[in-house]
Amino acid sequence: MTTRMPIELERKLLKRRRTKIVATIGPSSADLAVLERLIHAGVNVFRLNMSHGDHGGHRKAYSLIREAARTAGIDVGVLADLCGPKIRCGVFEGGRVDVQTGSTVIVTTRDVTGSALLIPSQYREITKDVKAGSRILLDDGNLELRVDNIDGTDLRCTVIQGGVLKDRKGINLPDSTVSAPSLTEKDRADAHFALDLQVDFLALSFVRRKADVTELRNLIKSHTDTDVSIIAKIEKPQALEQIEEIVDAADGIMVARGDLGVEMPAEAVPIIQSELIDLARSRGKPVIVATQMLESMIGNPRPTRAEVSDVSTAVLAGADAVMLSAETASGAFPVNAVRTMDQVVRQMEAFLWNHGAFRFVSQRPEPEPPLELPDAVAKATAQLSRDLRVRAIFVLSRTGLTARMVSSSRPAAPVISVSTDERTARVMQLLWGVVPSTVSLEDCENPESLARRLAQEYGIATTGDRILRVSGFHLDGDLNIPAISVLTV
Repeated sequence: MTTRMPIELERKLLKRRRTKIVATIGPSSADLAVLERLIHAGVNVFRLNMSHGDHGGHRKAYSLIREAARTAGIDVGVLADLCGPKIRCGVFEGGRVDVQTGSTVIVTTRDVTGSALLIPSQYREITKDVKAGSRILLDDGNLELRVDNIDGTDLRCTVIQGGVLKDRKGINLPDSTVSAPSLTEKDRADAHFALDLQVDFLALSFVRRKADVTELRNLIKSHTDTDVSIIAKIEKPQALEQIEEIVDAADGIMVARGDLGVEMPAEAVPIIQSELIDLARSRGKPVIVATQMLESMIGNPRPTRAEVSDVSTAVLAGADAVMLSAETASGAFPVNAVRTMDQVVRQMEAFLWNHGAFRFVSQRPEPEPPLELPDAVAKATAQLSRDLRVRAIFVLSRTGLTARMVSSSRPAAPVISVSTDERTARVMQLLWGVVPSTVSLEDCENPESLARRLAQEYGIATTGDRILRVSGFHLDGDLNIPAISVLTV
């Protein structure tokens, strides 16, 4: 006779959520009162989507975000997401056409109004990039064409899968190498604008190679002395061929599953997502999982069960952050969407805490000793946090490096990370398990006293509890002397 273990239906939630929430700003949320509610609901980083709106609207939204953050007393981050070379159709008679399966259509770069037999492309190089036999996917893959021949500005195609096609829907070329640069002229103008706003992150779309990230890095250096963080969006199959170089060049990555899921088999995307999370963590870089996470909540007050499972899977894999797009930008329930995301994340994190205190199982093999010194100290910090059951880990970080290294090890305790630089505190909002704040130089004169005080003020520790203090990480190898101290509150 076997004894069955009961399934725990309700779990005691942790005081601090570890996985961060990124929310996109749009017509539904670009309001001071709504932004304040979103921050209190759990948003850590706000996203300005440069694919929509204009600079005037984004400037106003940015100003409102900063005002709402000051009112809330929380250093929230702001991410500007560049468009990249998004390929789109032109416009059609009546705004939509019905493309019939089996029919022959012309895809053209000519400046024309489209019809069911003539599909205009806003991307002028499409006739040079594709070959006979290549697939053309329209509207996130809902329609599929096969290129039969190429004649100047026109592609003669057979419709493999037809359907309704509306104005300016996306075009994907899964069998072709897109020649357009990842950083377009519009992106350059948007990047300069965002840097002048003093955003904390720039997300680069359709990254395919390390050079794409380097190009944006050089633009940032030529425009400002501030080292703005670059998030490389992984949404093209070509990116996977140079993924380690891309992760090393960027400050973090985003698993942008929309276009990635169109250009690759859908069943491969969850595996790729898991491997990308593992890779980013092994490099000490934050990773955001994005696209369609709670999409049904654009128009409904409750998510589907599949969406809840999708968010939980990202948390289970150890992602630093999960992102909401149209749910908060144009949806009917932006605050409820964030609250729902927060609740789902907290439930999964309670499960992870009860089953190993965040011992995430990586698909990548463990590196053979000896480890690099920062990796070894970060790993030891995570192990000590479990062995001693410390209530918090305290980090005083000028650039955010120490917080990033400790966060990537996924310790059992929340990481109280303070900096005298407000922007550093905002950047740390994207890091798993990190509770960032800005402090004065006077506060830093006695780090141990500050650590004990903040642990109590945040309600994480009480008198007699143990906390860890981690210090000494530095980009300069000669100055890199990491250390771990055990403190009692």
